[in-house]
Amino acid sequence: MNKNTFIAELSRKLRRLPKDDFDDAMIYYVEYFAEAGIDENQDVIPMVGTVDEVASKILDEYSEKQIEKAETEGGAKNHTRAVWYVILGIFAAPIAFPIAIAIVAVLFSIMVAVIAVIFSMLVAGVSVVAAGFGAIFAAFWAENVAQILFILGCGLVCVSLGVMIVLGFYKLGELFIRGIIKLFRSIGKKNKSKEGGAQ
Repeated sequence: MNKNTFIAELSRKLRRLPKDDFDDAMIYYVEYFAEAGIDENQDVIPMVGTVDEVASKILDEYSEKQIEKAETEGGAKNHTRAVWYVILGIFAAPIAFPIAIAIVAVLFSIMVAVIAVIFSMLVAGVSVVAAGFGAIFAAFWAENVAQILFILGCGLVCVSLGVMIVLGFYKLGELFIRGIIKLFRSIGKKNKSKEGGAQ
């Protein structure tokens, strides 16, 4: 494979990376080939490896960075990106692709179902909080002190319970996504070790 075909194939495999990381990777290999004095017809695979190997390595490095960012900064967006880039790294390995597509499809279905349940519980928690505040405001229209105290108590219980549900399921969601990241990483490592053993 000559350098132009290599660069074109690598560009296609890395197109999902953020622009800065994509540009850095492409510039590195273009400059590497230029500095090495590679001509148009020379096979570059003995020098750098196959496109799949290089893409897999770059995606692994990026997914590691994204996982570290997710662990330090938290947030659903960072965790989701980490899962996505780990999946891309799995698919970049040629021997992993046929097996990985089935495994990832099943795991993705489970992940969507669990996230839907967690999301619905978060919405339920927010609704309970809203109902609690509604009850607190309704207490102002009560007819006597006993009713006011009862309604205020119910409202405060609802707010507390709703906040606990929201925080609990948010943390559960983060733990679940971290578990999914670790699972996908272990699948990727196993498939890559099989690939290395088969060579």
